[in-house]
Amino acid sequence: MACSGIDMLNDESLEEDMYSDSSEFYVAVKPQGGGIDSLAEFDLRTAAYKVEEGNNGSKYPVEIIMRVNMTIKDVAKRHILPFLPAKSLMKLRAVSKEWNQWIASPLLAYNQSSTFQKLSGYFYQRLDNVDDPPILLSLHRSAIGVPSPSLRFLPVKVKVLSSSSGLLLCQGKDSYYVCNPATKDWKKLPPPQYYHGSDPAVALAFDPQFNIESFYRVVAAVPVLDNPVVCFEIYCSESDSWRCSPSDCLELENTRLAGGGYYMKGVAYWRNTSSNEVLAFDVKNEIPAVLHLPVLQSGQRGALTQIGDEVCYVTAYNDCGSVFIIDIYGGVDMGLKRSVSVNLGSKKPRTQVLGIPNEKCCEVLPCTVSDTVVIHTDTTIYFYHLRDQKVETLQSPGRVDTDKRFLPYINSLVMVHNAGE
Repeated sequence: MACSGIDMLNDESLEEDMYSDSSEFYVAVKPQGGGIDSLAEFDLRTAAYKVEEGNNGSKYPVEIIMRVNMTIKDVAKRHILPFLPAKSLMKLRAVSKEWNQWIASPLLAYNQSSTFQKLSGYFYQRLDNVDDPPILLSLHRSAIGVPSPSLRFLPVKVKVLSSSSGLLLCQGKDSYYVCNPATKDWKKLPPPQYYHGSDPAVALAFDPQFNIESFYRVVAAVPVLDNPVVCFEIYCSESDSWRCSPSDCLELENTRLAGGGYYMKGVAYWRNTSSNEVLAFDVKNEIPAVLHLPVLQSGQRGALTQIGDEVCYVTAYNDCGSVFIIDIYGGVDMGLKRSVSVNLGSKKPRTQVLGIPNEKCCEVLPCTVSDTVVIHTDTTIYFYHLRDQKVETLQSPGRVDTDKRFLPYINSLVMVHNAGE
């Protein structure tokens, strides 16, 4: 079991000229499968090799043979760096001028944001005190972090509402902001047409794959006053404007939606605060739907989590000692698909929360990364990886209650275009 402390980061500053122009343009080639693991099958010597007509150069994969002379340093720069988190890449800019230019290039930012999709931690913020800034709970503080976890680089104090593949959606006093906390790039969005409220149901939708321009959308679910109707307003970064969707939802028992929102596999989700319903919205096709969640025992709180290729609803409870029962619901009817009993171990973080810690009280945190179940107790946050059956832990930032918001975060270099406007 790997254990790390909370990263309430006062990290080293990143350079202000993060994205200087690269002197070398690299033509990206779509991988032929296997990714970084395929490199292990080849004998890549530290000396430069030359691909000449008639030699046995065909034994090397096509994505490697791109230059007449290539060293192991070139292979690492082109094919390994995209698999690293943003903080680690910032450290590697000191290797050489060539590496600094490559890491600062927009193409590397695109490759890294498309390739590195591991859960890096959570942005956490209390909701009962507007003056409390967000903090970053980092899984590996030496490799993963941001220069300003409290988002002080934004022009105003903000509430964090949603996250998506390295980007955060925040709400200031009267505006929305989209930012990348790893690079401190940000953009102020134009005002929407509808009034969204002080804790709006909005979700940030960003898919880095095949999206070299880093376009994203913000979807707001807006209840119609005194009517059982929810309409949708969508911001598109490509046009830098809001528009009203022709679709609306009439199927909710009531329209009390929780603030914020989550985006997984092309669909935005919002919890209904007074029923076991989830409002879903297919962002591409603009089709709303209502999911009915299972009825839970008193005190249980589950969350939507990506398990394999499916978005599931996951709950957990403490059975005895350090043994937890994880129930996974899925399908159109959200029926029980799998139940797992797992011993999460007895090792606890060094610093305990104030009061009497209670492992019986727990909640599942939302997770947009496949096959990871995140369980929050009064003392510990457990990251249980279903496929590998491994556990990572963080110290809990506080006791389990409903006045906190946890947003899954990926340490990405994705660019925010028109930053600072």
